[in-house]
Amino acid sequence: EEDEQRRRKGLKPLARQSTGVAAGKPRELLQARKQTVNLEGMVGKVQVVQASSAASGQPGFYCSVCDVTVKDSLTYLDHINGKNHQRMLNRGMKVASETVDDVLAKLESLRRIHRQRLEQRSIEYDFHEQVKRQELLKEEKKQRRKRAQAHKKSKQRQQGGDAETSSGVHNGGGRGGDDDDDMLAMMGFASFGASKRA
Repeated sequence: EEDEQRRRKGLKPLARQSTGVAAGKPRELLQARKQTVNLEGMVGKVQVVQASSAASGQPGFYCSVCDVTVKDSLTYLDHINGKNHQRMLNRGMKVASETVDDVLAKLESLRRIHRQRLEQRSIEYDFHEQVKRQELLKEEKKQRRKRAQAHKKSKQRQQGGDAETSSGVHNGGGRGGDDDDDMLAMMGFASFGASKRA
């Protein structure tokens, strides 16, 4: 509360302890971030921040740890990777040195993850199974086409038989034979030749 009053007057805060850093505790070593920074998640949205300083009321990227607002995403990334932000999280800027065993363990864990992904892919997609499935689909398509053509031919024969008996004229134009009629029907020329007149 006193620090906030001093901040409003333009003075520096009294103690560093009020900002969240525990005095006397040794700083942690710098570590890789476990979660990703979501910069696009709040695009086009307005979020009201209830903080004590005037910085929280400005537009931009707000850091609740440091009570700072920055103007753009690059500056925000620089801030969260910077010295002041890490100090507020009680971390130093020194990176832990890795041993050969640590590197080998990390490589082995990455290999395990890679193998698991490959196994999942092989379970999800089996080439031979997919080929069989495609062949079955082709066969089903052929059967449907054959049924549709047979149904169409039977309709044409029924209509053609009715027309022949009523008019006494053969649709084939005197060429004769069911073979010619079938061939013409397959080619799409069911009534090629004589025209029907009512």
